[in-house]
Amino acid sequence: MLHKMRLNESPFERIKNRTKTIEFRLYDEKRSQIKIGDKIEFSKLPELQETILVEVLELYKEETFEKLFRKLYTDEEEIKRKVNAMYEYYSPENEKKYGVVGIKINLLASGFRYTYNKLVRDKIPENIDSEQGRKSKFRILDDEEYLTELNKKVLEEANEFIEENSIEELGDLMEVLNAIIKLKGYNMEEINKIMKEKEEKKGAFNNKIYLEYVDEERRNLEEEKELNKDFRK
Repeated sequence: MLHKMRLNESPFERIKNRTKTIEFRLYDEKRSQIKIGDKIEFSKLPELQETILVEVLELYKEETFEKLFRKLYTDEEEIKRKVNAMYEYYSPENEKKYGVVGIKINLLASGFRYTYNKLVRDKIPENIDSEQGRKSKFRILDDEEYLTELNKKVLEEANEFIEENSIEELGDLMEVLNAIIKLKGYNMEEINKIMKEKEEKKGAFNNKIYLEYVDEERRNLEEEKELNKDFRK
């Protein structure tokens, strides 16, 4: 079974360079699931991009950290220091409630994990996996999730086009719009008809007109609603 935990930089690096072989935790609901032979994936705080994989060799369970450290160490100063260090993370109340555990581990592998959680082009996982030392993890979205991610992608690609104003970025934006058109079941004939109707009613964007303001005699709530939309600010 694989368990996932987070670690501060110092203990993470000491496990990575094999100078730390026992990880100490409360023996709470999560840690009580760990068995000898299980694997633990530690992610380094704060970015959580670097990971190490370890195997559980032994489990040392006790009522308190002091009792646990006395089982494992003999130096009184070291025991006192370690107990005080644990109380920086865990309260005596929780120690009494759950008990504690020392997890003896063996380092199996280390690496970096870059979390994207975003919609990507169809061949991206294949391209990643074809490179030595790289492995992707992905899942297939349902239609509702797909539309949500496409909407995010429109903003992403639009911003990238704004930054570069390149034909390549414009092509990326059009690719996302085409995916939305296909998902929604629209066709270009319908879209062109709507565009034509709006052009006839309001015009297009050919004359480079930049509206500065409108003076009105009465308050226009509809106008205010439009101007107060977040993307207009």
